[in-house]
Amino acid sequence: MDGTHATGANQKQEGYQQSEGGLARGHGLITVGNWDWNLRTREYSWSSEMYQIFNLNPQQFPLRTGTFLNRVHPSDKQEVVRALGKALVGEQSYNIDHRIVWPDGSVRFIHGEAAVMFDKAGRPIRMLGTAQDITVMQ
Repeated sequence: MDGTHATGANQKQEGYQQSEGGLARGHGLITVGNWDWNLRTREYSWSSEMYQIFNLNPQQFPLRTGTFLNRVHPSDKQEVVRALGKALVGEQSYNIDHRIVWPDGSVRFIHGEAAVMFDKAGRPIRMLGTAQDITVMQ
């Protein structure tokens, strides 16, 4: 093998390593949380990333119906409630961008998606979703 080929291979390897490092750092910028809403029992569960996205302490903010909606920006709340309602009747999937307000007043941009599970009679029984902080992407 000549020196030219080895140098080219080394440059490619360095390029791949830099690319992988950049992707790893980029992945660290994205925060995606998961949530589960049991519509029969009205119980909610949030991943630790959800609490991070909403800047809430799980011990100080137990999950209730209002935990999520109380953080939605007042100008976006009606649109979010409408999107939830349409998803719960099977009219449209829940896929929405909106703002939330952190306890310190900071505004963040969120992308939310969810799927509704229905029983055999067509009644919604569970909603599973994700929320992603897209503020840095704005």
